[in-house]
Amino acid sequence: MANLTRYNNPRSLAERRSANTPRTFDEMWDTLWRDAWNMFDRDADSRHLAPAMDVVENENSVTIRVDLPGLDPGNVNVEVEGDTLTISGEMGDTVEKEGEQYHYRERSYGSFKRSLRLPDYVNAEKADASFKNGVLNLTLPKREESKPRRIQIHGHNKDAK
Repeated sequence: MANLTRYNNPRSLAERRSANTPRTFDEMWDTLWRDAWNMFDRDADSRHLAPAMDVVENENSVTIRVDLPGLDPGNVNVEVEGDTLTISGEMGDTVEKEGEQYHYRERSYGSFKRSLRLPDYVNAEKADASFKNGVLNLTLPKREESKPRRIQIHGHNKDAK
């Protein structure tokens, strides 16, 4: 630890500030909203939020994790119809109070709906759902008949008398 030396950035504070800070309010506004629409499904007629989702498979199950920060589990709907799983709900604070004026808003709000087709080897009737720290975890066990199984090979041993 005796060999540590302090790093001195060759650029001055003014140069760093001007490089990272938009010069006008319009540039700041454009920066804030440049990628905001990427959070929405572009295919839908009305825009819906598309919360981040992971689908993970192991030997025994398929697990779906959906990020739903700040949401109450009672405001989330999980439905299976045929081979389609649908997760939907309402996110965020949509109420603006009298006398308040937003200058910009980074928190997303509105309805969301995510659907995906389930493989035929999962048993949706035995699904288990939990909600912790703003993450919905949905575990769908695989059907027993779809799990890999070892087949014993029997053969004739030439050395046996």
